[in-house]
Amino acid sequence: MRTLTPMTSHLCRIGALAGLIALLSACSTAPETGRSQLSLLPESQLDAMGAQSFNEMKRELKISHDPEMNARLQRVGKRIVEAARARGADLPPPSQWEFVVFEDEAVNAFALPGGKVGFYTGIFPLFQSDNDLAIVMGHEIAHVSADHGQERVSQQLLAQAGSAGLAVGLGASDVDSDTAQLALLGFGLGAQVGGLLPFSRLQESEADHIGLIYSSSAGYDPRVAVAFWERMGSQGGPTPPEFLSTHPDYRTRMDRLRKLMPEVLPLYQKTRNDFSDYSLLGPVTPENMYAFYHAEARALSGLE
Repeated sequence: MRTLTPMTSHLCRIGALAGLIALLSACSTAPETGRSQLSLLPESQLDAMGAQSFNEMKRELKISHDPEMNARLQRVGKRIVEAARARGADLPPPSQWEFVVFEDEAVNAFALPGGKVGFYTGIFPLFQSDNDLAIVMGHEIAHVSADHGQERVSQQLLAQAGSAGLAVGLGASDVDSDTAQLALLGFGLGAQVGGLLPFSRLQESEADHIGLIYSSSAGYDPRVAVAFWERMGSQGGPTPPEFLSTHPDYRTRMDRLRKLMPEVLPLYQKTRNDFSDYSLLGPVTPENMYAFYHAEARALSGLE
């Protein structure tokens, strides 16, 4: 029978304490929300990983050269980056960002560390205006601003370290191999359902929150958010239960977005009143002007 010696147990306790100190010293804070985060890797390493992944995608996927889609993506993306930086976000200037439209039917978009943003052509039919596009753009830029990529990698490393530590502990004990395998499987499942998935949902909700602050501060109407995510929720088939998903349930998401309106609407109203270059918000069309004046009339009459 193999048991831990007093010296081995002492060393394990020292290692655990050292690991705890390392974790505590590797904390950062998310912008806007102030949430404490785990950051184990240098930012430069994450940026390099993001650039490498984005370059691989550009080689493997067809890039769309649709002039209207690309113009909208550039216009909205750069405006929101500027607004985020004006609020103190630690982001590269707009000139250093890369916004790419990929030719794919997927209804999706993504952002990688270092300012790499990709939108699939499949999501554009859901954008009824630049306001809708700004909801998604703000969400993706918020992922970068809040270092969610860093946090996900750090959590994975922490989970792997925990699994490795458990394997070492089981190997040094008299536990039989079947029991050890079950223990490792249980740890992996617990880490996924009890840790990694909830963190992912938390990050998505946080990106919704921070993203609405950024897009509203850039002059885009946050009131379209609920209707847009409702359209997104109607895409595709059945979804897994929320506790097994990386994203919040759409009903949960829309409820939270409604509760954020009192916070973000004043940002939108202030930006709209102070804004001097409306050309950055997109082309003026009869439909846009009607929607604008209709919203103004409802606001002045006290209906909103």
